[in-house]
Amino acid sequence: MKTYFIVMLISFASGAWADVDMPVWPPSIVDAFATIPVQESGRIKPLDSVARFSLLRLNGKRTLTLEGGQSRSAMEWMLDCFFFPEYANTCRCFTVESHDAIIALGLEPRGKKRDRYSYEELQPGLDHLMDLAQQVSDTPAGDRSFLDTHLLSLANNVLAYESLVHYLDFARARFNRQDNPLLSGLDLPGDLLRLSEVLSVLPGRLTELAASSESMSDGEKAPVAQGMREIFSVLDEILVSARLFAMIAPEDSESREWLTPADIVEGAFDSEFQGALPVDILRNFEELAAHDPSTPEFTENLSALHAALINRAIARNEYRHIPLEVHYYRFNYLFFAQWLFVLSFIMIACSWLQKTPGRFTKWINFSLLPPLLLLAVGITLRCIIRERPPVTTLYETILFSVFVAVLLGFITELISKNRIGMSVAALLGALGMFLAWRYEANEGTDTMPAVVAVLDTNFWLATHVTTIVVGYGAGLFASALGHVYVVARITGMKRKSLEYFTDLSRIIYGVLAFCLVFTLIGTVLGGVWAAQSWGRFWGWDPKENGALMIVLWALAVLHARRGGYIRRDGLALSAIVLGMIVVFAWWGVNALGVGLHSYGFTSGIWQTLAVFWFTEIILLAAGLAAFKIMPLARVST
Repeated sequence: MKTYFIVMLISFASGAWADVDMPVWPPSIVDAFATIPVQESGRIKPLDSVARFSLLRLNGKRTLTLEGGQSRSAMEWMLDCFFFPEYANTCRCFTVESHDAIIALGLEPRGKKRDRYSYEELQPGLDHLMDLAQQVSDTPAGDRSFLDTHLLSLANNVLAYESLVHYLDFARARFNRQDNPLLSGLDLPGDLLRLSEVLSVLPGRLTELAASSESMSDGEKAPVAQGMREIFSVLDEILVSARLFAMIAPEDSESREWLTPADIVEGAFDSEFQGALPVDILRNFEELAAHDPSTPEFTENLSALHAALINRAIARNEYRHIPLEVHYYRFNYLFFAQWLFVLSFIMIACSWLQKTPGRFTKWINFSLLPPLLLLAVGITLRCIIRERPPVTTLYETILFSVFVAVLLGFITELISKNRIGMSVAALLGALGMFLAWRYEANEGTDTMPAVVAVLDTNFWLATHVTTIVVGYGAGLFASALGHVYVVARITGMKRKSLEYFTDLSRIIYGVLAFCLVFTLIGTVLGGVWAAQSWGRFWGWDPKENGALMIVLWALAVLHARRGGYIRRDGLALSAIVLGMIVVFAWWGVNALGVGLHSYGFTSGIWQTLAVFWFTEIILLAAGLAAFKIMPLARVST
């Protein structure tokens, strides 16, 4: 490193936290950073959301568990990365799926096959990791092994982490004016200059030198040129990580792109940059990096930075949903909904011990209401935050279809009062929320991203997509009821109760009709939208074909039941097949990687889908065998 340039980390030798292993962040500081707006992936979000998904990507969880069992929030972890990188390097935040990856790096793995490691532990093997990742990236995706894929993911996670711990390098940078002829003549106090000080005078200095370059001798030009190369070489180095977060809203209302600290530095040397450069925000960052977080100076500068960033966002009307999004993630509505669904199912299972419904059983159905309401509140808040219907991503379709299925179960229980609907609804709620959690953890990305252009219309999202997803939820609920019917027949449960199977069959029929109505309407509306967006009503796109398969199968089943070609048993089996078709239309076509619905592509799920379909086929075969061996009429006598 050149002697004229110094990167100064916060001193750990002085300050109130010098002897503390784990920094303790006051809630006021955490809250201030959490509500700073950031433009990322095309939308404005709080820094708290960025921290949560950054940690989720590395750790598989949105909280960090430390060695002593203590839990650290994502925002606290990110602040550690910013201000205490030496401590952050010791935290085990990297999830390694197999110790084979650790062995591949030439390191000694710990006992568990899947474990978490710190940057400090991985550091001796990082050079080898980057070499292996480069080799994997040159290999076609279809030829990569599980280990290859994980090594590439681990390398990307390491690079993302390094960007975090080096983000404030621009604020810690100090330029030694005595070693550079461009800086030595500047009218500034002190020998070590901050970046903001250099920017305040250096562009003008360069303009003066350019105007007088013709009168300068070669001997005078050489040191100046060398000084320029040195300064801009250093700027290129420290600004790599400074591009990470676009926190600075532009004053120009026409400009949609927010500014990063790197943009400010580059704008200082760009004569075409429009508007005033917010160099004062760079000074706030520099003051934060120069003071211990336990000091009043740090708090004062944080308040100034927080106010400056928020006021610029408010002036553009782009801050209004930031506090609400912080609240949404902190309250964790969906987490509580998931476990309340589990609790509801356990309570309902206990009610099965009563042969005849009692007072407890009559009220147990309402155990579905708390998780259902929490799920509804969570979905509603997401709609408010994004100002979109609740179906803009695959993740959101899981939440909404679960809500539809549970709501149908609650309604059918109010009508039939046979404990079937509420039992299936509670189980579907728990499984659906678990699927949503697993999908979010596997993807490790923001679940409220900017909407792609083809979906950028609230009207059609609120009509076509929402209606289709309602059909998905109804189809899955009908399939779940079919599973209950077939399993009960196979195991001989309720073998003397023809009324039980008759009631269940009646519910399946009604839910199938509900699924048909909404899927058909949604398919037609999708064709109208396609005509407006792509110039044709129907193009045999895989997603279109998937919806059509649901409609045709539901029509065939309902006609067959009406015509007497199938009865109770056949209707239950047909409902299971409907669930297989819904899963194909919902997820299977997304894995094909073709078609105009490219915004819904999903990779790496074929194996899971294959296992699901194979299991369903086995269940269908077992059901057919049971129906043959033990017809319902004979059982019920």
